[in-house]
Amino acid sequence: MVGPGTFLARMSRMVSRISISGHSNLDVLDQPGPALIVVNHTTVVDVIVVIGTLHRLGFTTDGPCVGTCTHRRHIRPVGTSDMWDFPVAKQVCTGSGIIPTDQHDGRAAYRAALAALRNNEVVLIYPEGDVKINDEASPRSWRPGASGLAKAAKMPVVPIVHHDTRKLGNGTVKRSILMAFASVFRRPKIKLHIGTAVHTRDLDHLTVSEVTVRLEETLFDTWTQLTST
Repeated sequence: MVGPGTFLARMSRMVSRISISGHSNLDVLDQPGPALIVVNHTTVVDVIVVIGTLHRLGFTTDGPCVGTCTHRRHIRPVGTSDMWDFPVAKQVCTGSGIIPTDQHDGRAAYRAALAALRNNEVVLIYPEGDVKINDEASPRSWRPGASGLAKAAKMPVVPIVHHDTRKLGNGTVKRSILMAFASVFRRPKIKLHIGTAVHTRDLDHLTVSEVTVRLEETLFDTWTQLTST
């Protein structure tokens, strides 16, 4: 069965043209130990761009490899449990390392993500928690879970931002997915930038609220770098 990383890598090429910058900032993930990836969220289908691109760069969300692993790292994304409501998405996600989260109660997902970090895994999270956007479609305020995870272990926090992913699809989950599949005829141009990691050892003296502000600013600054080029 094709895993989500493999599937989305293929799909990302089919439905979009992605310009990627900051590749070398992923090198920090080649080191053993826990790591946290934080990504801005503007549409449910921006996972096609983000997860698909990371897979192509060697960081997969596919399930555990059998035999020799050829990937740089396996990633545990925190994703909406709504994905399991759609037959294709459910088939792709089953058996992967995706951590399902409920939009109204993320406590179980937080515990699972925390356990993964303590197991020296890489967790990917959308810290805004939803896809409501502002006028600029820039990164918005975070929910507290991501900052709590950042304080949970000494590790790098890698910011990843994208722009124009709403060209793939927007609105409800169902509408966004249908639009994304139809994008094979348009293949919109989308930008993605990987920013410089923040090391949480530098955040030890900060409260969770202060960490939230620091990391929100980091993600926004990374987005500004992308949109100003």
